[in-house]
Amino acid sequence: MLLRNHTRSRLLQSFGSSLLISTALVVPFIVLELFNRRSYEEAFPLLLFTFMALHALLIVLALTPTLQRLRAERRLGALSIGHWAGFLVGLFLLFVYLQVVVDQLPCFLGVPHCD
Repeated sequence: MLLRNHTRSRLLQSFGSSLLISTALVVPFIVLELFNRRSYEEAFPLLLFTFMALHALLIVLALTPTLQRLRAERRLGALSIGHWAGFLVGLFLLFVYLQVVVDQLPCFLGVPHCD
């Protein structure tokens, strides 16, 4: 019973850390959007930022096990096929996230009619 509670506590702590990191990846863009586009008569792009936040969370969750194993073992041979798969998925998601940021950067910087 004690082991199960400890495992659940570690899982919640790990998820909380991942959520905090993913939030830190999105908040600067929200601030830019609020500050630079407040004079325009457009609705706040809630769907875009929801997508970005969930996407960032998936990136962190996909990369965390691989990075933890590498930090503990300090060699690539310690990675299992699942770690490699998570790493590749995380890199693909990171590429897509960066494409969204590059595409929306003019909007974040306040360019009118950027979409």
